[in-house]
Formats: sequence, structure tokens, C-alpha cells
Amino acid sequence: MFLAELAPQARQMLEYLLRAPGRTIHCTELADKVLGGPGQGDAARRVAGVVSGMGKAHGNSGRRYPFYWWAAPGGSAGATYAVRPSVAAVFLAAQLGEWPIAHG
Repeated sequence: MFLAELAPQARQMLEYLLRAPGRTIHCTELADKVLGGPGQGDAARRVAGVVSGMGKAHGNSGRRYPFYWWAAPGGSAGATYAVRPSVAAVFLAAQLGEWPIAHG
């Protein structure tokens, strides 16, 4: 249900995180690699906006977000994100398995 309700940018960001399970990824990397590259505005705000846009999918799923995030340490900008390997495996199986058939 969560995957089906994601906007394209949110899905791309989640897929980027899923391809690097267990690795912490700073918002700058997400903005540069997934959200149009550097020079497109404040990376922290761009990524936070995409996460905020996941709210409906998150609420409808009845589960927690499939990733974690940590605020930047004092004096730094932007959060860091990560997906547990076990969670990545579930989502990747859903993408490769039933999900495209059931909704395709």
C-alpha cells in the first residue's frame, strides 16, 4: 500500500535508499542523486519536502516509515537517512514480486 501511494520523487528517493541498505545517506546525496542535482535549492528542505509528501502513504499504511532519519548534529545542516537491510529486502521483494502485477 505504501509503495502504491508514493509520488514519483518520493518513490525514487525510497528506491535510492533501498539500494543502499544499512548505509547512512546525507540529504545532500539524496538531493544530488535523486532530486535534480546540486544547485537546485536547499538540499535539506528539498528532501524534507519529499518526506513530508509521504505522509498520506504513511498514514494509510498504518505502519512506521520504512526508513530512519537523524537530525544533523549541532551546527550542521540536513538530516541523514537509512533503511535497515531487512526492510529493504521486503520492499525490493514487493517491487519484484506481486506489487507490479496487482497494480499494473
